[in-house]
Parts: sequence; C-alpha cells; structure tokens
Amino acid sequence: MQYITAYGEVLEKEDLIQKIEEFLNQNDSKHTSFFSPEIIDSLDFQSLVSIYENLESKQGKEIERNQEWLFSLVHNKN
Repeated sequence: MQYITAYGEVLEKEDLIQKIEEFLNQNDSKHTSFFSPEIIDSLDFQSLVSIYENLESKQGKEIERNQEWLFSLVHNKN
C-alpha cells in the first residue's frame, strides 16, 4: 500500500513509520522515540496514515497556539 501526502509525496508503510518517528523526535534531542516491532506489527496501514496526518496537522502550530502569550511579551517590554 501507498499513501500520497498533500504535497504529492508517495509513502510506503516504512516511510510512514520513519516520518512519525521524526515528528515525535523533533522537539526532544535527549530522548529518542521509536516504534517497537510489536507495535509495528499491530498497526494497520490506515492507522499509521491517521497518526501521520494528525501529527502533520499539528506541525508548526506552536506560534499560532501561543501567539497571544508571545505578543504579551513584546508589549510588556516597552
């Protein structure tokens, strides 16, 4: 099976697993997250797609979610 991302990237199951692990590890350089072989075997392709899409939708939203707080820092400096 293959999954085609919104950007036209074609991903196989192994690619999805790698991308998910990259999402999970991007903010924590001290600890590495990875799927155990037992988890890999228990997840079907659609579950991996769902996990990937969920993580991708949250990607880059840190500023948007914290915008009010960030702006308050700027306004308080004056």
